[in-house]
Amino acid sequence: YCKSLAGERSSKGGNSRGKQLAIVGDLMRSISLVEYLPKHQVIEELARDYNSNFCTSIEMLTDNIYLGSENFANLFVLRHNADAPSEEARVRLDTIGEYHLGEMINTMKLGSLVMPSSSGGTSSAKSDNKSKSDKSEGSAVEVVVGSQTLFGTVDGTIGSIMGLGGSTFAFLGCLQRAIFAVVRPVGDLSHERHRHYEADGRVRPSRGFIDGDLVECFLDLNRPTMERIVKWMNDDGRWRIRDDGSGVSGQSQQNLMDTEEDDTSDSPAQNYLTVEDVLTAVEEISMLH
Repeated sequence: YCKSLAGERSSKGGNSRGKQLAIVGDLMRSISLVEYLPKHQVIEELARDYNSNFCTSIEMLTDNIYLGSENFANLFVLRHNADAPSEEARVRLDTIGEYHLGEMINTMKLGSLVMPSSSGGTSSAKSDNKSKSDKSEGSAVEVVVGSQTLFGTVDGTIGSIMGLGGSTFAFLGCLQRAIFAVVRPVGDLSHERHRHYEADGRVRPSRGFIDGDLVECFLDLNRPTMERIVKWMNDDGRWRIRDDGSGVSGQSQQNLMDTEEDDTSDSPAQNYLTVEDVLTAVEEISMLH
């Protein structure tokens, strides 16, 4: 497999602009990043993933973020750090996301199932532009969406994968943990454990992904259960923290707080979630696919 942004300028990975980049998926050697040099008419490998992944489909989300699927029904996300100080780091693609989908993907394509609307709103989100929902007065949550990717599986499933802004990821991650903690799963089977990345005897917790099916089940819960989940989120407090999927380990919580464009310190109401805040945010996410 070989995928490229075909000269499109992504919203991220600005350091790679002007280069003709592509990613190559190998059945045994995972994903490699290559650059075409027109002057010499050669293709040069810049970096690769040194993990052994039997790739079934790949997609280039931005110049430096790549999505892949493999034969154990898992998804993984790689990042190229072109500005790393050492050559060893620059030639390695770092794994920043892992997730067990449960179905083997055989095709991916940038795009959305929702038609763009000239009238605006959440349905007008595009794969190459960030979309911000209009904040209602007193709302504590702003939904920010980046890349949008469609996938198809060998079982016939069509799904959507959306890139999320840091504050949106933190909010949905907190909601996901709250549902794990409050809602008893059917048969006491751990949904969190089901999403663990598992391949060749390796088992690791899912990271860098939010389970959209799980968070959208919030809309089907009764009011008392919704209130318990929102209370858990307010007690936890991490829904306010910027998070790119890597968590807060190794970084101070102060550095991850929303202190710039999403600063909400002027409004006490915005530092406390209500059931209506969560319902509005989840409904907006559900309308994007």
